[in-house]
Amino acid sequence: MSTTSDPVDQAVLALALRRLAAVVREILSERSVESVLSRALAHLRELVWCDDVVVWGTCATDELAVAVVEGEDAEAFRSLRIKVGEGLTGKAARDRRPVVSNAAHLDPAAGTVPGTAELPEAVACVPLMARNQLLGVLTLYRSGENRSFSDHEIDLAEDFAAVAALALDNARTHGELERLARTDELTGLPNRRHFVEQLERELGRTRRDWTPLSLLLLDIDNFKQINDTHGHAAGDLALVQVARSIAFCVRAPDLVARLGGDEFAVLLPQTDRATAEGIVRHVSETIAHQDLPFQTTVSVGVSTIERGERGDLLEQADRLLYRAKRQRA
Repeated sequence: MSTTSDPVDQAVLALALRRLAAVVREILSERSVESVLSRALAHLRELVWCDDVVVWGTCATDELAVAVVEGEDAEAFRSLRIKVGEGLTGKAARDRRPVVSNAAHLDPAAGTVPGTAELPEAVACVPLMARNQLLGVLTLYRSGENRSFSDHEIDLAEDFAAVAALALDNARTHGELERLARTDELTGLPNRRHFVEQLERELGRTRRDWTPLSLLLLDIDNFKQINDTHGHAAGDLALVQVARSIAFCVRAPDLVARLGGDEFAVLLPQTDRATAEGIVRHVSETIAHQDLPFQTTVSVGVSTIERGERGDLLEQADRLLYRAKRQRA
């Protein structure tokens, strides 16, 4: 690591610790990751002078994309993507260790940022690691005279990188927990909690905009018999296949959810009764023709609120579902 040494100013160190503590408090208070990272970068730029500072986040395509950027060339950075292993930032991501180049304009490993001036520049890149996973890279860019990063500045950058990694990890974990809290584990569909939230939202919209709203409630006929005769693994297979069949038949704005047991719901925004009944026929036929070692059919209750109507959509569909089941018995 090619850096210069300088004495650590105790006042600067105390200020840095206070800034780090403030950012950590924001993370623990579950503020948005963008807000936390923006504040962290602003604090870092006050402590370590640089023209630009970027938090790069990892992508599924083995690339790094800008999560947050602060500085003079922010707009030039926003649309840029870097492959892991490419340039100094990509090298830090690949090797999972800091990379510092105090003469990056002469460094053959360094890349260029389209739309920025080609000036003498120092670049410091620190990988963002949490739970032994790479979440991104913190990169600082400094141009002009006296541009070299000191050991103390790199130490501060590493401290703020640890905080940025914590913010990203916290956001991803929080997002995953939120997703799990609203997702049925077996089928991958939204669960009852998410369905109820969306139902209330769509009811408010249809009453405000005077648009129709339809709801389908479905459950699998003789589901207990499938379990008893073929085993619970067969019952799980039936649930998964029914879920897939329903999802295949509906449109992008529609919501398919598993309410529990063998009961499913389909929320159909801006859908009148005739259209909803057409979807029911399509769903029923698709489920009946599944390639399973046992016959699977469903009973369906359909309810619709037309323009300006009031009524309990869920209660109506539930009542009609049980009427359909009695007729099949």
